[in-house]
Amino acid sequence: MYIPSVYEKSEWSPQEDLIKKYPLGTIISNTKNGLIANHVPFHLHVDADTGEKYLHAHLSKRNPQIPSLQSSDEEVLVIFQTQGSYISPSYYPTKAENEKVVPTWDFGCVHCYGTPKIIDDAQWVRKQLDSFTKHQEKDREHEWQVSDAPEKYVTLKQKAIIGLEIHIKRTECKFKFEQDMPAKNIDGVIEGLAKDSKQEVSDLVKESNGKI
Repeated sequence: MYIPSVYEKSEWSPQEDLIKKYPLGTIISNTKNGLIANHVPFHLHVDADTGEKYLHAHLSKRNPQIPSLQSSDEEVLVIFQTQGSYISPSYYPTKAENEKVVPTWDFGCVHCYGTPKIIDDAQWVRKQLDSFTKHQEKDREHEWQVSDAPEKYVTLKQKAIIGLEIHIKRTECKFKFEQDMPAKNIDGVIEGLAKDSKQEVSDLVKESNGKI
C-alpha cells in the first residue's frame, strides 16, 4: 500500500483499535480464475501467551471463496477501513487567502496479510460466534448472547457455516487525516465536518492530530 510517512501508523495499538471498531473486513484471495473478495465481520484474537495475532470469522459453506482459503501456502489480504469523507476546499481557511487548495478524501485503513485456515469444527465456530457477539453487544444495556436463542435453532443455523482463522503475519496501516496541513486548516476541517454532520470523521481528524 502507498503510505506517505506522515500518514503511516506502524505501532500496533491504533491498528488494533481500528479493527475492533470497524470489524467488517474485505478478504481478498487468489483462485485459478483470478482474485475473489468478500466482506466478512472478523473478531480479532491476540494469543495471551505468544502475542500472535489472528482474525476469526465464519463463512457460509456455500461461499465460493472457501477453496482458495483451504491452503495455508497462499497469503490472503484482509482490509479494514474507518468511516471516510470527502474534504471540501471550503473547509480550509487558506482558501480565502490564496485559493491554493484542492479537495481530498480522508480515511484510515489497516491491511492484514496472513495465512488462512478453514475450520470445520462446531465447537470452534460456536466459540467464535460467542466471542464476536459478546464484543458487539458489550455496550448495550441488555447484552444478547447466542445462548439466548433456542439451542436446536442455533445448531440448525450453525450447520450452514464454517470457521475461518487467519494468522496475521504482517500489517500496514494508513491514517490520512490532514496531518500534512497547516494547523488552521486542520481546525477548519474539524469544524466543517462537524457542521456537515460527519462527527465521526471530525473526531478522527482530531485524534490523528493530537487535538483530543
